Amino acid sequence: MVSDLGREREFPRTNTARPSKVTSQGPETPPPLPNVPATPPAYTSPASTRATCPKCKGAGYLRTNVPFGHPSFGKPVACDCKEAERKDKRRQQLRDMSNMDALRSHNFRTFNSRAPGVQEAFDAAMTFAADPEGWLVLVGPNGCGKTHLAAAVANQSLDQGAVVLFEAVPDLLDHLRAAFAPTANEVYDQLFSKMREAELLVLDDLGSQQSSPWANEKLFQLLNYRYNMGMPTVITSNTRSLQGADERIRSRIGDVSLVRNVNMDRARDYRPTNPRRRQ
Repeated sequence: MVSDLGREREFPRTNTARPSKVTSQGPETPPPLPNVPATPPAYTSPASTRATCPKCKGAGYLRTNVPFGHPSFGKPVACDCKEAERKDKRRQQLRDMSNMDALRSHNFRTFNSRAPGVQEAFDAAMTFAADPEGWLVLVGPNGCGKTHLAAAVANQSLDQGAVVLFEAVPDLLDHLRAAFAPTANEVYDQLFSKMREAELLVLDDLGSQQSSPWANEKLFQLLNYRYNMGMPTVITSNTRSLQGADERIRSRIGDVSLVRNVNMDRARDYRPTNPRRRQ
């Protein structure tokens, strides 16, 4: 009897396919992946309107339809709904920076363009808002609508995605003074730079501030920088206040090659109107 120990053990064969051989040309290229939702561990999907997005099913990201070996293969890309969410967030950030929340309703539709003496200013503001270049200076008595028009320009620029800063001049100077305090949320250099570099700067009530050598110098530094750079700027003032402004500032405002000056002294009893009641 032959011992089982001397025999080679036989195992039943299976139908399992052997792995394909790898040739010198490399492994067989798999077909490209379709655009499918991807939720990588590094990303989260906050509850929002994109949760119902038919494209990404709420993931916020997709895998691109590219072949293996492509630099973007396997990498998630933002869905359109995610991009819209990002733009909405950016728009809100710009609005928070602009100081325009209280003036959100001040637009061209709510402006009473039928009031006496405002048509030229209304047309000038509309033209400037459509293509902000140079400076627009609106001069007139209190209540003539110049602040409303300046805010309408600012709101339209905000809606177009521009970095806008709206400041009443006395408040602007107070903010600069406060920035010197050790407990200030924003240091002076950062705040002043933000004012200088805003894509659109609106200064309301120039000349209404308490005059001092420091205040005059800061305003001149701010406006002279924007004047030299030709940066879009809107200024409102009344005739008497403007006449008492720093001579260097009045010189910049008087440059007709850069500045459009509109006198609203004939405007009286301006009142905003409800657009639903306008005929």
